[in-house]
Amino acid sequence: MARTTVAVSPSSGVRRESGEGSGYSQYESQETEYLATFREDVRRIAEFVPQGRILEVGCGYGYFLKCALDAGYDAYGIDLSPAAVERAAELYPGRVFHGLLEEVPEIEGQTFDVIFTSHLIEHITDPAAFLRTAARFLRPGGLVVMVTPNIKSLLARVSGRRWVSYKIPEHVSYYGPRTITDLLSRTGFTVSAVDPAYQYYAVPFVTSRVRELLHPVSRLVPPVERLSLLRERRIRVTSGSMRVLAARNAEA
Repeated sequence: MARTTVAVSPSSGVRRESGEGSGYSQYESQETEYLATFREDVRRIAEFVPQGRILEVGCGYGYFLKCALDAGYDAYGIDLSPAAVERAAELYPGRVFHGLLEEVPEIEGQTFDVIFTSHLIEHITDPAAFLRTAARFLRPGGLVVMVTPNIKSLLARVSGRRWVSYKIPEHVSYYGPRTITDLLSRTGFTVSAVDPAYQYYAVPFVTSRVRELLHPVSRLVPPVERLSLLRERRIRVTSGSMRVLAARNAEA
């Protein structure tokens, strides 16, 4: 893996990453799975905000943006990876920008109906500062929607040290429903819902993870991914994550 340079913005606590090790090494190969996953996120958002402007923080190659735009939202994205921004901006010109939330001139002074992040908050060294910054970009009553590992999930408890979301030092914080609710309450939000967050994966990927979890008795897992019928099949599974939807308080 290429080395990654990390720094922290003092205002938002977001870890800056530069170089080739920007976390997107397998992103392109899993496009189909990401699109299926993000369509679920968009459908859930639509139950609270059926139309309007969405900003994704950490937009990667723009897969969530595609799902939001296809659903009729006026969607934009920012990311710290220059390569990811360049790729996404080619597909969605004028909608994708590089930088931290408080440093992107193209969105300065704008407000959104929804700010969406997927597997971002666990990387942030000062999540309270980040959420207060996000509140400034949301209209009163607007939603912040975050998908993040749930350390209190059944999968996390059963997996123990082998839980797929234990990625240290990449992940600097872990949350359960209570702690994420406390964090949001302290930063000007009221939690509307905490859902289990499901993801779509190819069958070979799932079976490889199951073998890792069951080691050393992984031989008990049959090699079903070798069957031609299943090699390309995607299934909906949980990785022990949660989707949190919280409304910005009027006084925030």
